[in-house]
Amino acid sequence: MALNAATAFSNDAPIARGLLQARITHARYTPKPYTLAHDLTYLHVPVAALPHLKRRFLNRNGWGLFALNDRDYGDSKTGIEVWLRAAFHSIGAELPDGEVTLVTLPRVLGFGFNPVSFWLCHDRGGALSAVLAEVNNTFGERHCYLCRKPDGAPIGPDEEIAAEKVFHVSPFFPIDGEYRFRFIEKPDRVSIRVDLYREGRRALSATIGGRLTELTSRALFRNFLRHPFPTLQVVLLIHYHAARLYMRGHRIFSKPAAPGDLVTPSLGPRPASITPEQT
Repeated sequence: MALNAATAFSNDAPIARGLLQARITHARYTPKPYTLAHDLTYLHVPVAALPHLKRRFLNRNGWGLFALNDRDYGDSKTGIEVWLRAAFHSIGAELPDGEVTLVTLPRVLGFGFNPVSFWLCHDRGGALSAVLAEVNNTFGERHCYLCRKPDGAPIGPDEEIAAEKVFHVSPFFPIDGEYRFRFIEKPDRVSIRVDLYREGRRALSATIGGRLTELTSRALFRNFLRHPFPTLQVVLLIHYHAARLYMRGHRIFSKPAAPGDLVTPSLGPRPASITPEQT
């Protein structure tokens, strides 16, 4: 398994495909239609490169313009590598034996909030075999959905992986329904789509997608100038759009207790209901 593979990563060296220039969209279909879209730059970094994240503007477990800290992921007690294996073992599965790539928003000047991070887990041949979707809410709680097929076979771009919704995220939806995850990886692009189905109907769609570019110190600084304080922007946008939904008469549901287990296994594949052009 390639978490600590002897890949050619070194301090301050460029990381190919290390930044995801993403377009974020949300579309609510019930009870009243509501859409939003904005642009953010995500890290798209192999876990094997994390020990070498000692750059002019990006550090691991330290302070800087950008930082990626282990405590922001998993159980926040063990290291990332140990926790990833434990997450798979908790549902009786094994972490795939290929490269694992983290798609996430880094902290900016010490401030961080990630609505969702994705751990893209590949087999030795490079095929996407599992994805750990790590979700955070604004109440400081965290939960993961482990998307995989029961036999661990590769996840195709025309397949959706379903998971029961068990974690409170938005006060405008109760804890019910089924998430359907769709993942499309190309050499120069990544697209992730999550649909929420309630009573057999699509209630919400969220997408993160865009082109992959090289991660360098210069690119990080340029992105900061273009999107300063992106994590703070995310928090402000969450509250801004929540206020708009409330003003439009959307019902508010009370927050239940968080699930006892950190990881929820997926229900398996579903036939794709959305065409690739819509993803």
